[in-house]
Amino acid sequence: MKCEDCELLLAQGEAAAAVEEHLSACAGCRAIAEELRANAAVLEALRDEELPRIEVKLPRTRSVYPWAVAAAAAALVIGSLLPRPAPPMPPPPPPEPPAATTVPRAQPLKIKMLTPDPEVVIYWIVD
Repeated sequence: MKCEDCELLLAQGEAAAAVEEHLSACAGCRAIAEELRANAAVLEALRDEELPRIEVKLPRTRSVYPWAVAAAAAALVIGSLLPRPAPPMPPPPPPEPPAATTVPRAQPLKIKMLTPDPEVVIYWIVD
């Protein structure tokens, strides 16, 4: 059995014969098993311990003032009585595109660039 398998079985609380056999041969896993047993004993002892009571005083919250409620209700009534603006006018239709005309194509622009190396020449053709 590998140490990882043994540690997994120990963490799950399973004590099979293979685990006991591995613990007798492996000091590292034996130390982990002892630590797990000690932690379980401490947690068991803490189960019955009574925790001290803590008193927490929360700040008082202010109540809503009656005039604030009345003001909010009045604002809703006045807002509902105000005339609503007219919906916006739809945009005018786009103008008709001009009739297609053929434009003669110009010759592409040709650029020749020389470099310090006489065997390398760069050509750009811009259409």
